[in-house]
Amino acid sequence: MDTSLRGTTFSRRSVLAAAGGLVTGAAVGRSAFATPAAADPASRKGYVDVQVVSITDLHGYLQPPAPTDGGLITGAGGVTLQVGGVGYLAAQLKRLREGRVNSIFCSAGDNFSGWPYYVDSQNNEPTIEALNAMGLQFSSVGNHELDKGPEFLIKHMEHGVPYPAVGIDDSFIDSTGARFHGADFRYYSGNVLYKDSGKAIVPPYNVEWVTAPNGRRWPIGFIHLTVFGAEGADPTLGFNCSFQPTLTTMDEIETANRYAAELKRRNVNALAIVMHEGGYAGTDYNSGTSPTGPCFDIAHAVSPDIGAIITGHWHCRFNMMVPDPNGLPRPVVEAGYYGQVINEIQLALDPDTGEIVRELTLSTNHAVTHDLPVDEELQDIADYWTGQSDKLYATALARQTGDFTRIPNPDGESTLGNLVADFMVWDTLQSKQGHAELALCPAHPIVGAAALRGDLPYAKGTNPMDEDGLILFGEAWTAYGYDSPVVSVSITGDTLHQALEQQWQTQPDGSVKYGPLAVSAGVSYRYDTSKPVGQRVAPSDVTINGKPLDLGRRYRVAANSYTIEGRDGFPALMAFTDPVRHSLDHEGFIRYVRERRVLSPAPLGRAGSLTAVPAFAGPPYLPDQLPSDALSGPAIAPGQRC
Repeated sequence: MDTSLRGTTFSRRSVLAAAGGLVTGAAVGRSAFATPAAADPASRKGYVDVQVVSITDLHGYLQPPAPTDGGLITGAGGVTLQVGGVGYLAAQLKRLREGRVNSIFCSAGDNFSGWPYYVDSQNNEPTIEALNAMGLQFSSVGNHELDKGPEFLIKHMEHGVPYPAVGIDDSFIDSTGARFHGADFRYYSGNVLYKDSGKAIVPPYNVEWVTAPNGRRWPIGFIHLTVFGAEGADPTLGFNCSFQPTLTTMDEIETANRYAAELKRRNVNALAIVMHEGGYAGTDYNSGTSPTGPCFDIAHAVSPDIGAIITGHWHCRFNMMVPDPNGLPRPVVEAGYYGQVINEIQLALDPDTGEIVRELTLSTNHAVTHDLPVDEELQDIADYWTGQSDKLYATALARQTGDFTRIPNPDGESTLGNLVADFMVWDTLQSKQGHAELALCPAHPIVGAAALRGDLPYAKGTNPMDEDGLILFGEAWTAYGYDSPVVSVSITGDTLHQALEQQWQTQPDGSVKYGPLAVSAGVSYRYDTSKPVGQRVAPSDVTINGKPLDLGRRYRVAANSYTIEGRDGFPALMAFTDPVRHSLDHEGFIRYVRERRVLSPAPLGRAGSLTAVPAFAGPPYLPDQLPSDALSGPAIAPGQRC
């Protein structure tokens, strides 16, 4: 490389010295440029200008999120801004990319497997249509892109192969009148592997070519990483929605360094990381203070050949320069979630070598504010799918002969809890393996989120298409689930007994809380609240399909992955083996209701007290004390990994 910066009076050595002086300040987010020269347009003359714009964790939020659900962000001085919505996102992208010869648009993952009902209920296909229309070029695999497994990601979401039922579960008609054809972009990850073969599920990196003077073209290599533990096979690391016991993840730093070296051997001299792993660095969306989290550990350790690090997963917003192992700053950025922010990194490549001139790197987080007119094409796409989801909601699925509610009787049993537990066993029987003998569903967990989210009353609701005894698609979708897979596992009878005992838990103040487990048909147990916590269910008072509980025998049990990972207060169930993944909760339940055609509440009595004192010594829950009905998934706080 030349010994002076082209088009400037700065010598290379003086600029490097300036960079060294900025390392400490940059590391705490006081600067979004590597050196002062990076912010001087004259200093960039003679170099190949490359713009990389990125988003992360869109999660299918095509419409602007509510202010309480990520629709407001904080800028410098505590100023709040209303943000989000693909109509505004597309408008801001066009403004940023206009006139740029070398502009690359990518994502750090979790684009789909979104929580809004209007995309979730339509297999997240609306999100892919929107990203296609915006011109997304490539994406890292996020943990939620694995919610239905690598086959679904690759065959359906990338390539449009129907999976499984056209027009019912997927391959809906899009806003153009065509069937879903998949993504116009590709997914990448270097560290998510098939456990049996050790092969990566998708390619580990991609190479994009940019135009240089005199007809030359230079490659930029993007190395992709997914959060360690994304497969969820290890309950201490995993993410319940992505529970994929056939996959494994490799160390991010080792993976990044390996592929950086491979790309350098291929004469790719400009390198960046795009990874679904992040951190936290304060609340100002275009700065960063007191950085913490895995992405910063990775940034300090990975090869100095890597010139920029784009992150995600933590639902945070920051824009920083962080020193590499040699002390030179490089951007480490995260662009929030739900379409709040677009990050823009401006790279300068040496026209003779294709290397990133690190001293001239500039990075900015742009808020997706609503001060520009919406992009009409993208807003039409969002509105079309919202309208289609309303029609889907009103589709008749089945009939019912009585109420299915979450309101428990004095023993903690409810008609909806029993229905869902019975569904779980049925769901495992639709698979070739992993058939369950019984199911457990925390009906009102002491910790974590309740999977029972809404009632199915016999009386008609407010939807104009509803009538007495009719179950609509949207009602069934709302009643149960939050995109967690049903899994079947093997546990001992002793473990099952421990789980039944863990329905009663002593709190720090000495009080005892009761979090009842719904059990499937064929399971019966009796309890004694006069006994100490941990001794309230005698094994002799538990029967499974008419036979006494055998503490030494292994039973095949169905539950949500959230439950067997110990996330809703039943740590005994973490002692499972041989997990088999089945349907996602919403989708499997819809199929169950549709195929049953007529549902009747099962008689209560699967649980019962041996004394005159039931589990609920006071009155049962009232409807307003139960978890609120919701059409979207659990709220995610900024800084909470998801």
